[in-house]
Amino acid sequence: MAAKRLVLVVCTLSLLQTSFAGSERFWPFSKPIKATTEEAWDDLSPEEQRVLIQRYQTLKEIPTDQSSQLQQRMEWFTQLPDDEKQKMRDVWQKMSTQERSTLRKRMQNASLEERVNIREEYLAKYAEY
Repeated sequence: MAAKRLVLVVCTLSLLQTSFAGSERFWPFSKPIKATTEEAWDDLSPEEQRVLIQRYQTLKEIPTDQSSQLQQRMEWFTQLPDDEKQKMRDVWQKMSTQERSTLRKRMQNASLEERVNIREEYLAKYAEY
């Protein structure tokens, strides 16, 4: 009988321990939990923060020639019908990084008619997979 009570007490305590795990977030006096990025940012000196901001801004800026090329590719893609867009997305997912760069180079140097042929070539190639 005592063994049963001991087992019951141990089980109850273990259940209480697991059911209240993480309950400190509900305790009104506990300190707020900060995200790790906030903590990392706060740990940086003002100089390091300034350098990091400048680095981020330079990464965001795209050179004008790349920007115009990107705009042309986006315009070409948006002119496709929705089902063709989805097919191109599926093909893009199946391609390796090397194949993507090859396709990108071929499309940059191609005329409008050649782009259609290149797209059909890749659609046919990856439709088999």
